[in-house]
Amino acid sequence: MLKHDIAAGLNVPVRLMIYEKPATRTTRLAYDLPSSLMSGLQNEKVASVAKKLDAKLIAVAIQTTGADA
Repeated sequence: MLKHDIAAGLNVPVRLMIYEKPATRTTRLAYDLPSSLMSGLQNEKVASVAKKLDAKLIAVAIQTTGADA
């Protein structure tokens, strides 16, 4: 992504947050989709790479939590 637009560096690497919801005492995994973060750049090449990264991130989340996207 950086070779297509250096501003993409503001949002990569991807960040994840794991936390516990006190009310339900359940552990949660939260993240922003890279395609959403990169949409403001209005660069089709960056968007294409970001969508591929979305799919990988969703797959990791599903594998890690066992939940559907």
